[in-house]
Amino acid sequence: MATPLRYALILLIWGVMAVIYLPLVPAAIALFTPALSITHWLALFADPQLPQALMATLVSVTLATLGALVIALLAILAMWPGAGWARLCTRLPWLLAIPHVAFATSVLLLFAEGGLLYRVLPFLTPQADRYGIGLGLTLAVKESAFLLWVLSALLSEKQLARQVTVLDSLGYSRLQCLNWLVLPAIAPALGKVMLAATAWSLSAVDVAIVLGPGNPPTLAVLSWQWLTQGDADQQIKGSLASLLLVLLLCVYALVGYLLWRSWRRTLPGISGKRQRFSSYPLGRSLAQLVPVSGVLCLLVLALVAQYSFIDSQTLFTSLQVGMIASALALITLLLWLEWGPQRGHRWVWLPIILPALPLVTGQYTLALHAQLDGQLLTVVWGHLLWVTPWMLFILKPAWQRIDPRLMLIAQTLGWSRERIFWQVKCPLLLRPALIAFAVGFSVSIAQYMPTLWLGAGRFPTLTTEAVALSSGGSAARLASQALWQLLLPLLVFALSALLSAWVGRCRQGLR
Repeated sequence: MATPLRYALILLIWGVMAVIYLPLVPAAIALFTPALSITHWLALFADPQLPQALMATLVSVTLATLGALVIALLAILAMWPGAGWARLCTRLPWLLAIPHVAFATSVLLLFAEGGLLYRVLPFLTPQADRYGIGLGLTLAVKESAFLLWVLSALLSEKQLARQVTVLDSLGYSRLQCLNWLVLPAIAPALGKVMLAATAWSLSAVDVAIVLGPGNPPTLAVLSWQWLTQGDADQQIKGSLASLLLVLLLCVYALVGYLLWRSWRRTLPGISGKRQRFSSYPLGRSLAQLVPVSGVLCLLVLALVAQYSFIDSQTLFTSLQVGMIASALALITLLLWLEWGPQRGHRWVWLPIILPALPLVTGQYTLALHAQLDGQLLTVVWGHLLWVTPWMLFILKPAWQRIDPRLMLIAQTLGWSRERIFWQVKCPLLLRPALIAFAVGFSVSIAQYMPTLWLGAGRFPTLTTEAVALSSGGSAARLASQALWQLLLPLLVFALSALLSAWVGRCRQGLR
């Protein structure tokens, strides 16, 4: 490739990434402009719904994040390293493929009044959940699968496993091994993952609509309701509530950082005392709960669903948007990894670690100004803001693991950078690219707010229909929408796994 063409390609990839991440600018403006007026803040704090919504948000988010962390750490204590941990890691992708709305719908159909459990045991009438306890517990189970999946990659180093084995042989408990070895090794990466999980739990609108609390709802749902009003004053309150979500995220991050610093001060005080601590039964039970909950979700939806209720157009729209968004993100990221910057691009991860509500507001503002709302490509563009960083989360470690000696050999043969990229790097990344495509498709299927706002209600998907039906309607129809929302990512994950295995068999002679 000639040098001018290479520069054109670099400019093109920068332009594509700029278009995807452009909503960050109007999102920041929409957040901070109303915050400059004290009158707006007084109007927000005078709203009678705010205290209860804030309390429900704090309770549900704290339960979700701490619950997920406790489940993940107890699973490590009980099963890592060993064959049980390896089996657990192989089952995690199937639960990760289940969208949050489908998982929440199965919980609703099972535990709500009139649900499956209520029919079998009528005396277990659920109480009114004003504080989002059920929402927090559901998110804890779902997010624990994500934490375990990330931890499985962080704990893959054999040296760390050997060090734990040495401490075990010296008589130290697994809790001491976790405190002295495992947590110090994974704490920085674990902090980032917990920040992402907290940000998602704070801004979860679709799951909070499905599971409640209802009136007043959580702060994210309340902000969403205000932003969708035609009154300018209500929209300002919605913007300030979104900013309040960001401030809550900063508070959670600060508290977590202070706890981490306090915990680090206890590390040098190592004595020769052996502590007796056995978490095997509890940790193993909680670890098995994670994949079992995914199977239970599928069974509940399959029992309640009536397949005649599914709309083929809704199914096709979900499949179309997910495929297009994942394919565009995959092409963009491969070019970005090759010709993008090597440093100074941490802004790429902002959609993962920031609440989603203000970002959707920024997208909608741009779409209105460009008069592009209500179009299919606009919906795809809205999904890319979340599909892109999650797929990069999969592709970047695989890209960094490429052996540089292969590049050196290709260069000694006179190959250009472009030829090395297409004929060496891309084939090596084929299997991670298939996994990233499946993850991107699952993320796209789960998008509720960008689909509803940017599509102007003209492109109903399985997610938007399931959330709409959760507030009232046929349970069978709700289960059908949620079941297909679950099955589509599972099918894409299964196809990716089959293609990955086929690629591995075809390359056996190259090992």
